[in-house]
Amino acid sequence: MTVVSGYFRFGRAGGEQSNPWFRIGSLDVGTTMLVVLLSIVSLVVFAVEPVGKPIQTAIAMVSDDVAHGQVWRLATWPFANLYFNFWVAINLFFFWYFGTELERTVGRTKMAVLFFGTSILTGLVGMLIDLPLTGTFQFGALAGVGTLGLLLALVFIAEYPHIRFFFGIPGWLIGAVLVGVQIITFLGYRYLVDLYTFLCSLVIVAVMARAVGLLAERTWVPHVRVPAVRRRRRRRSQRPSGPTVVQGPWQPPVTPPVSRDQAALDALLDKISESGMDSLTDGEREQLMILRDRLRRR
Repeated sequence: MTVVSGYFRFGRAGGEQSNPWFRIGSLDVGTTMLVVLLSIVSLVVFAVEPVGKPIQTAIAMVSDDVAHGQVWRLATWPFANLYFNFWVAINLFFFWYFGTELERTVGRTKMAVLFFGTSILTGLVGMLIDLPLTGTFQFGALAGVGTLGLLLALVFIAEYPHIRFFFGIPGWLIGAVLVGVQIITFLGYRYLVDLYTFLCSLVIVAVMARAVGLLAERTWVPHVRVPAVRRRRRRRSQRPSGPTVVQGPWQPPVTPPVSRDQAALDALLDKISESGMDSLTDGEREQLMILRDRLRRR
């Protein structure tokens, strides 16, 4: 189990959920951390390139350019930075926070499917909405992880709607405020193509999240199956010829027994995995917090 301060994380130790793509020193680099690092590199490039920002402009999502063959923009726009202010750093932090929590649940591969699937489909839908209306509505180029950070935050809230954030505010209320602010902003500035794209992106990220194993209790979200990636089994190396080792009468190493607290925590997490957080009673939620704190102090 993986237990942390504040709230609990549902990933179990071992397996893909805890394995990074690679490590830089002691830093585990999974899908979310890789996106964050690439975004930081993009910010460094933003700081040193000319004022016209040719590199950032070349990787941002611009509908007309994609229609003329620059299809890489569909996957690179989250790493583009056309401007920089305090909110860019805040968006990057929230992307890291919610992305890490979701990746711990579904694993690095499915997190990559969720991230790139949402970004590519959102870019395509934005292009299809924008091109017929070019010159009629104002459509800002998609750039930066802010949009995807917001979408991942909404997925996390939809997965755990009753989780409490700062000042005890429930997650579902914060999600409603975030969506409402976006809609009011787009309506106020008459960014109607941006509004249509945002509404479509909510549907896209919900379908992608369901496809990778999230939002299982939200049966109204269509379930699209993602083809599983089969891993090649390593061939066992042939045993070298020579004298064999004779096994003695000694006993095999004894695995340490699982503590009673750990077993109780395992049972609660299994119930959450099968039926969701809402399946826990108030007493079980309280027991979950107590066990988390007790095991963390060991």
